[in-house]
Amino acid sequence: MNESNQDSTFRFGIVGENGKDLTIEVTEEEHRRQFAAGVPEDEMLPVGFHKARRGGFRERHPNFNLENVEIRVTNSEQSAPLAKNDKEKKAA
Repeated sequence: MNESNQDSTFRFGIVGENGKDLTIEVTEEEHRRQFAAGVPEDEMLPVGFHKARRGGFRERHPNFNLENVEIRVTNSEQSAPLAKNDKEKKAA
C-alpha cells in the first residue's frame, strides 16, 4: 500500500468493556503516529490507559432537545462569528 492510500484514522485498543464503561489503551506507537500526522499534543490522549463511558451525554443532559439547537456551517479559513454576538444581533 503506498503512502497516499494509507488509512490515517487513529484507532485505540479497547482493553476492557463492561456495558457502558470501557478502558482504552494508547500505545507509544499510536501516540508517535498521531504526533507525526500533525495532531497538536494538547489534543492527544497521553500514553497509557483511559477510562471512558459510552452514552454519557444523555445521562448528563436528559432534557436535551435537538430541535432547539442552531447548526451553522462555516468555512474554517474565515473567522466564525461567536454565537453570543449572533444572539445579540438578533435581539437588537
